[in-house]
Amino acid sequence: MRGKQGKRLGIAGALALALVLAAVPVVRADQASDEYKAQAEPICKKNVQANKRIFKGAKQEVNRGELKKASKHFFRAATAFGKTINELAAVPQPEGSETKLGKWFDLLRNEQAIIKKIGQALAAEKRNKAESYSVELNRNTNKANNTVLTFGFDYCRLDSSRFG
Repeated sequence: MRGKQGKRLGIAGALALALVLAAVPVVRADQASDEYKAQAEPICKKNVQANKRIFKGAKQEVNRGELKKASKHFFRAATAFGKTINELAAVPQPEGSETKLGKWFDLLRNEQAIIKKIGQALAAEKRNKAESYSVELNRNTNKANNTVLTFGFDYCRLDSSRFG
């Protein structure tokens, strides 16, 4: 009886040790994600604040039919966003997150391209085309946000409502 009980305890101990060892990389991955977030968020916050300034008055210009004037806001935003993407790409990525962040960067670059397309459509005074790009931008934003949901971003979570 004692032999079987000893084996059970040995198996239980090995299982407990395996669970502890399996949890260690998760803790390290979470720590690495937190460190990445801590470095990325100030970059994104700077871009959010810049976009508030860049987009100030854009909605009113569109509503008044001043589409060419409004287009300049989108061109400036696309340029600023491109710089932000490059800054984010320079932040060391947590081990094991390269694929996820690579996909996110692709979606961010697509976001930048769509913002520029909206500007081009407005400059050409094609309001309907700009609106259709806006819908595309919304879809892309959702994909980008869902891709990095596990990071728990605040400022790096794309949110068009922040720009009024």
